[in-house]
Amino acid sequence: MSGRKISFVHCADLHLDSPFSGLSDISPSLGAFLRKATFRAFENAVTFALKKGADFFLVSGDVYDSEDRSVRAQVFFLEQLRRLSGGGIPSFIAAGNHDSLSGWEADRDFPPLAFRFGPGVESVPLVLGGEMAGTVHGFSYPVRDVEENVALRFAGRKGEGVNIALLHCNVGGRKGHENYAPCSLDDLRAAGMDYWALGHVHGAEVLCRDPLVVYPGTIQGRNIRETGKKGVFYVTLSAGEPGCAEFVPCDVVRWRSGDISIDGMERDEEFFQAVSDLKETVRRENGRLPALLRLSISGRGKIHGLLRRPGFLRGPGGLLETVNEGEEDRPDFIFTEEIFEVTAPPLDLDSLAAGSHFAGDFLKEVRAFRQGGNLRDGLKNILRERGILDRIPSREVLDVIDSLSDEDAELLLDRGTFSALSGLLEGIDGL
Repeated sequence: MSGRKISFVHCADLHLDSPFSGLSDISPSLGAFLRKATFRAFENAVTFALKKGADFFLVSGDVYDSEDRSVRAQVFFLEQLRRLSGGGIPSFIAAGNHDSLSGWEADRDFPPLAFRFGPGVESVPLVLGGEMAGTVHGFSYPVRDVEENVALRFAGRKGEGVNIALLHCNVGGRKGHENYAPCSLDDLRAAGMDYWALGHVHGAEVLCRDPLVVYPGTIQGRNIRETGKKGVFYVTLSAGEPGCAEFVPCDVVRWRSGDISIDGMERDEEFFQAVSDLKETVRRENGRLPALLRLSISGRGKIHGLLRRPGFLRGPGGLLETVNEGEEDRPDFIFTEEIFEVTAPPLDLDSLAAGSHFAGDFLKEVRAFRQGGNLRDGLKNILRERGILDRIPSREVLDVIDSLSDEDAELLLDRGTFSALSGLLEGIDGL
């Protein structure tokens, strides 16, 4: 590789034409906006590459949401590749499990500067400005289920100049993702590449700096599990110097979660103001980009009675309808897609835990469980001891538990405690 610095855009997991999950009772105008979100996010990525004058463009799998890809998604994808080709930017595409080569696809030509890798690891020359700059290596899934460690096939392919590899894979057995093309970080390092352009994991992450091993994540969040900024990496490489990978948001709407505690609230007005403040905080933090908000209400206090009024949260004219009123007319809308409420009456839990009744015994057990260490391990032990894992898809459930943050685990315990306590207190006089 010469001393010339090269630059490129790396994206993956476009899932074009993917439906947004978990939404109900959404207005027609917002529904139309969301149906276009994955398309607009990819269009933003291509526009960014053209404005930056990137040397080339990488797509590391899952262009489409399913093997039976829509005509609209296929037409749009080729249109965007033609934009890149028309701007003199080559593109390299590796198919993943959702868009494997075995899926249906219209018989159409790719633009002249676009190259999609085949079902075996292929190595193609990287020619920039009429000069050989290096090699791009890649692999496309021939079928959806690829369980082989494909990373091992890249060994011995390194050539002169910069070497870049595209692979849709699960590095280190990431939880919450199907274990397709499983490999280790050491497997990737051993191939001697300068940059690994990965796909499959939906969160943006730089796994290694030398060499650069990067997951860009999905380009547009499509459900509450894909919160926060989504986009691509803009990468610069030059001989003898560490590469630089800069994350660039390209999404057009973001999933957000927000929490409100009713602890200490004395008046209904305080609660309504807290809801309004949360929405405006999300609007400001999103940089005026629209958001889909999931609201969780927890804690104990006087407002518990208000929240438990019939129809207050989700009934006609209730809180959910009210907070969304007028949002569809704003370009920076904050649409509250769901409200979860796990509150309790204003009780002194310390005094209650000291009582000689079932609720007191229950709270003592909860405290002991909380003090016992890792809440995720404790939850898994409970499921095992009660034989619940024998009656449900245990692997999926354990993966979900492992993916919980410490804060999520604490919130889950609080919700369960308040929910159980509400039922137990019905049988205690004077409480």
